[in-house]
Amino acid sequence: MIIDAHAHINEEGRYKTYFEKAEGKISKVVLMGWYKYDIEEVLSFAAKKEGLYVIGSVDVGGDIKKQLERLDTLFEEKKIFGIKLCPGYQFFYPSDKKIYPIAELCQKYNKPLIFHSGDVYNPEKDAILKYAHPMHIDELAVKYRKCTIIISHFGFPYILETANIVSKNDNVYTDISGTLDACTSQEEMEDKLNHYIQDLKRAFSYFPDVKEKTMFGTDYSGEDTPLREIEPYIKFVQNVFTKEEQENVFYKLAESVYGLSSGI
Repeated sequence: MIIDAHAHINEEGRYKTYFEKAEGKISKVVLMGWYKYDIEEVLSFAAKKEGLYVIGSVDVGGDIKKQLERLDTLFEEKKIFGIKLCPGYQFFYPSDKKIYPIAELCQKYNKPLIFHSGDVYNPEKDAILKYAHPMHIDELAVKYRKCTIIISHFGFPYILETANIVSKNDNVYTDISGTLDACTSQEEMEDKLNHYIQDLKRAFSYFPDVKEKTMFGTDYSGEDTPLREIEPYIKFVQNVFTKEEQENVFYKLAESVYGLSSGI
């Protein structure tokens, strides 16, 4: 079975279509945080379902201290399993000093700090890529060596840079989500999938240890978005990783990094 370590299905319609597409292959889903989400609504939704694990977020443009007080309580109550930040959408570098208290809170509870990294899904066209480049995570990872950090989406298209940072820092991990957008034909999807397979095989040839630090994820966000694929990500893992490695990618690493309850 599989844990999806990165998805956005925090409402009934998305939840229904997601699990219809998953066809019983996915048993647990990490509900990724977003600074525009109402955390109370997400928690209420997840409490009614099995196998959903909520990630909090911080609006870096707001009152960080006040938000962290609430997130501290939610960590203490074991209601959230990490915090996600979105540098490219909110125009800050991960190494900015205002991020330090967030890293310290995650470190306190041994839960990951997740960064949206690389390309952006941004219909408004106002995101700025320089803030989302994974290279800026390295400095924070060095300063907070006991804080687990996740570079989402393998930092696509900055795949080699992401692999370098993940390999260099013991506390940094990544996932494969959010790169295989919906296509107009099966042929187009197969072509995109093959390119992604070759790109990551190349990265792993230079940084082989990163294979052990990579998690399955889809970034599923609903049928009304390009982020609506599941099966191609499963095929990706089956093509890139050996059968022995696939257990770690599909669920063991996510259980460990997020501190999820054991058993699939």
